[in-house]
Amino acid sequence: MTAPSQNPEGPSLASLRRASLVAVVIAAVLVVTAVLPAEYGVDPTGIGRRIGLTQMGRLKQELAKEAIEDARADSVAAAAARAT
Repeated sequence: MTAPSQNPEGPSLASLRRASLVAVVIAAVLVVTAVLPAEYGVDPTGIGRRIGLTQMGRLKQELAKEAIEDARADSVAAAAARAT
């Protein structure tokens, strides 16, 4: 383990920019390779298909559509019951 820096002024602006750029790149890679396939079934790289995330995302999308259809059917049935 390394000792903390003895610089009382903190990190330089250049090192903060570099760290921020690295964080943005890592976040973008994670979004494209994991979040898009798992949440939306969109797999631009093909990695999600290989590790099963794309199938999971597509299933989630199908279930969400079914839930919306069920909610619509329930609201129509409720409106019909109120009308009678």
